Amino acid sequence: MTKNAKLTIYADHTRNKISKHIFGHFMEHAADVIYGSVYDPDSPMADEDGFRKDVIQALRDVHVPMLRYPGGNFVSNYHWEDGIGKKEQRPKKFDYAWVAEDDNRMGTVEFIKLCEKTGAEPYLCVNMGSGTAEEAMNWVEFCNGTGDTKYANMRKSLGYEKPFHVKYWGLGNELYGDWQFGSMNAQDYAKKALNFAKAMKWADPSIKLVACGYDLGSDWNYEVARVLKPLIDHVAIHHYSIGYGIFTDEDYNQCMYIPDYITKLTEVARASIVSGTNDALTNIKVAWDEWNTYAWDFEKDADDTRFTLKNTILTAGILHSFIRSSDIVEIASYSPFVNVCGAISVKKDHVLRRAQYSVFELLAKVFAACDCYVETRMESEQFELPEVIDYSNRMAEAKFALDAKSEKRMVKTSYIDCVAAMNEDGTKMAVSLINKNLDKDYEVELFVLGSDAVWDQALCYQIYHPDFNASNTSKEPENVVAKEVKDILKAGKIHLDRHSITVVTVGLEKKANG
Repeated sequence: MTKNAKLTIYADHTRNKISKHIFGHFMEHAADVIYGSVYDPDSPMADEDGFRKDVIQALRDVHVPMLRYPGGNFVSNYHWEDGIGKKEQRPKKFDYAWVAEDDNRMGTVEFIKLCEKTGAEPYLCVNMGSGTAEEAMNWVEFCNGTGDTKYANMRKSLGYEKPFHVKYWGLGNELYGDWQFGSMNAQDYAKKALNFAKAMKWADPSIKLVACGYDLGSDWNYEVARVLKPLIDHVAIHHYSIGYGIFTDEDYNQCMYIPDYITKLTEVARASIVSGTNDALTNIKVAWDEWNTYAWDFEKDADDTRFTLKNTILTAGILHSFIRSSDIVEIASYSPFVNVCGAISVKKDHVLRRAQYSVFELLAKVFAACDCYVETRMESEQFELPEVIDYSNRMAEAKFALDAKSEKRMVKTSYIDCVAAMNEDGTKMAVSLINKNLDKDYEVELFVLGSDAVWDQALCYQIYHPDFNASNTSKEPENVVAKEVKDILKAGKIHLDRHSITVVTVGLEKKANG
């Protein structure tokens, strides 16, 4: 069955630039996220620096713009100087976060090399659990210092005369959580982070700082923004939709609401920042520097068939959310990108690109070329469901009558989700559409205001499989991939297959006046 829909694109007005960093990724010293996968000197496929060549290639192919490192939970008892110098002299340390041993073979220099090999912007997170402000300041000096000082000279003595120019630095990780080494309340965090921020900025005033935020903690984010507003550029929030919280894999409609829920969390975080700074025009942005549709589950995640077309559609929907909120979201890190619930699964003799990999590969490339966000209006079928709310960190509501009950709200979400953007000179446009309907195809009529689209020269790409639960496996590695498709776009109408992702790039011509 095919249904009709209408999409209006306002090409005569761009709202903001889309940061390439929303397609970023996260790597942590945990399980096989780094050791035995991206960094494996003992592998016959390792390069001269110990990195698996096939993993590096997978990162290059996905156009990874930013890598966040070294944690995550791991960072809260990590001391960066343990990972410097000759590998055989680096200490093996107990890792509190993952109850493991880490021999520090992968450290700052190795991470910078990884970023150079993949073209990624480095994003380092400092230890605010067991670490000190002086230690963080020294790390900034080691990476970026140019003077005749101890830590700048330490880097130079290792053969790196030029600074690493690490621009982005995170002020700790999830320190609101009792699972974290050195967890604390919002007031203590803000006070401690202020000292860290001052010290790090004094070492290099040009760096950008990302404060630790809380996806369910408006009071936490308010206090962080209130105290740190002169020094920080972002407040980070994390979310893993299925496994740690309120969403279940079995409830299809609920899962399809996840991107809307992410948007709601973004808006609430932004409101807390505005309130904390008392500034509606504040430049402090939201950073989603850990996110995934799935929580980390080391047993379940070993099964590549878990990562299906359904998960791919959800992943695309969340990226759509970040693009739609790109006026306030500049950083996002898929967590993790390698192994566990990541987009690639590293085997002994090959790399499997899981189903969701194709979403990053396609969208990062398309929205790098067209990075000026434009508003759209979609008119299509919607479905309704009870609002999904996480009450785990909410205060009890006041009851004003014996029969008072919490309001149960219903929400609506469209079966078709869409984002669009243009290049700077307005000659090219990219449109990404997701059909979330399990059973229905859609015929979408496209209206472009302010320009004429050259539809007969458009390129169309699709991620689709007849089986909604299709996955990529070592035996069938290309079940779910992005493919160029023909004959789905004619005279400004595009056909969307059920449960599919479709991306169109098209040339634009300015309409003549009169």
